[in-house]
Amino acid sequence: MPMLLSRTAALLIALCCCASAHAETAVLSPTGYGAILFGTPLADAEAALRQTAVPKQREYACSFVTFRKYPGIRFMVEKDIVTRADAASSIRNSAGVKLGMPLERVKAAHPELQVKPHKYDDEGHYLILPAEDGRAALLFEESKGKVVTVRAGKEPSVEYVEECL
Repeated sequence: MPMLLSRTAALLIALCCCASAHAETAVLSPTGYGAILFGTPLADAEAALRQTAVPKQREYACSFVTFRKYPGIRFMVEKDIVTRADAASSIRNSAGVKLGMPLERVKAAHPELQVKPHKYDDEGHYLILPAEDGRAALLFEESKGKVVTVRAGKEPSVEYVEECL
């Protein structure tokens, strides 16, 4: 019996470590995050992660979901398709831009950066790093010279200002 318990404990620890490592190695990019690619049906994303998105009840047109395997990131789902992700400060992105990073440093690191005025913040901007095909992007919001939010996804979803609008 003790051997069975220790095997079970070892298996649980291994599973937790693998899930944690998977989340730690995931990087937000214009194409997706970890096992979730933008443009994928939500059911396929759930199958890839072997878990159900929360909340189960959601608006068909547009809503946000989360997965236990990916703490700190919310996924936009439009008509059952994953189109975008909004990330917390702990989430790495493919551009290497961090929350709090000065605007000038982001511009220097990414000369291809598109800078657009912010819709609601007179001192802010949208900093857009489009994918090569122009159909997706990494988008950072900047206020008072510092990056304050990060998201990525398909166009036009990634540029929606008021979440699903």
